Amino acid sequence: MREPLTIRAAGVTDDMPGWARRSWGDTVMAVQGRVYDLARRPALVAVAPGSLVGVLTYAVEGEALEIISCDADPHGHGVGRRLVRAAVDVARERSLRRVRCTTTNGNLPALGFWQAVGFTLSSLRPGAVAAARQLKPAIPTQGHRGLPIRDEIDLELVLPAPVDAGGADRLRVLEDPAGRTV
Repeated sequence: MREPLTIRAAGVTDDMPGWARRSWGDTVMAVQGRVYDLARRPALVAVAPGSLVGVLTYAVEGEALEIISCDADPHGHGVGRRLVRAAVDVARERSLRRVRCTTTNGNLPALGFWQAVGFTLSSLRPGAVAAARQLKPAIPTQGHRGLPIRDEIDLELVLPAPVDAGGADRLRVLEDPAGRTV
């Protein structure tokens, strides 16, 4: 994307319900046996001059930031990567230890994307999409290239522990490149 891009927290003037419907067909997402209304979740938005070009919604659960949805329009211009970086920044600011997301076996582009931005596979729930369809019957039965959508796949990015500003790590933080304490 060549235009200037701003990533910020979603505001009341952003059309979150409209974006969710255009991107996902509904504002409701069923993930890991839970139902989320994307229009009511905390969100980060990517804004190019005059238009919303990407949205990432999330939930904070325990020591993790759970990405519920991430989508950009158009795809393939780095908007999703920037949104994920901003979500990782939110997690770090809150001293969270992990950033997680879930996709399905039928979403090969998403599996590639999440791994390309540093996430690793953390669990597979065979048959979990059948349970999700009980919560949201509109979930399609076929995904990328006609693959049957059956399984949920979790990916995660483990964040380094925060530096202990009061302990021995403090000396490392306060040393300049020549090894002198600042």
